[in-house]
Amino acid sequence: MLAGIDYGSKTAGTTVICYGHQPDKLNLVGTSVKQDADQFLQLMLLNLKPELVCIDAPLSLPGIYHNLPGCTDYFYRHADKALNAMSPMFLGGLTARAIKLKNEPSLNGIKFLEAYPGGFVREFKLQDSYNKKEKALTPQFIEILKHKYDVNLPAFEIPNWHYADALICWLIAYRIKNKINQSFGQLDEGLIYI
Repeated sequence: MLAGIDYGSKTAGTTVICYGHQPDKLNLVGTSVKQDADQFLQLMLLNLKPELVCIDAPLSLPGIYHNLPGCTDYFYRHADKALNAMSPMFLGGLTARAIKLKNEPSLNGIKFLEAYPGGFVREFKLQDSYNKKEKALTPQFIEILKHKYDVNLPAFEIPNWHYADALICWLIAYRIKNKINQSFGQLDEGLIYI
């Protein structure tokens, strides 16, 4: 079992998990407004017990905070710079929550890796249909992913882009499992996968 998570604000209803063994049968479940996303994810992951979780949230801080050689930037990791990703420091509370989730003792044995849907979209030239300002384009983008990666999802309306990003995170996990992924950054500081 693999899982992909688009990680949002704690109670905003913007956290979505995509899970399944193969792309031909996936499930997507999202939180609702005022629901505690961290409790939701912890329960889901305890029940699912995936071997790998790819999460769209920083799982480490810049290496300067750990005195890592060659790390001099207080805001960005090498991976962030390589992918033009947001700083873990700018994301502050989200970063802290993601690191806490990864280190949750009850989830011991589940491997967490950091994924970046925006980097995936750029790498595979999907930008034309990936416009988060246009909610109406979400189903079209999901259809592109379905055909390109032979994805099968239950028939239901995809309400927003968080579902698309969770699906991309699952696809990144699938690419990692099949050793066709790309990673950016330095291992000791933190890698980002696409």
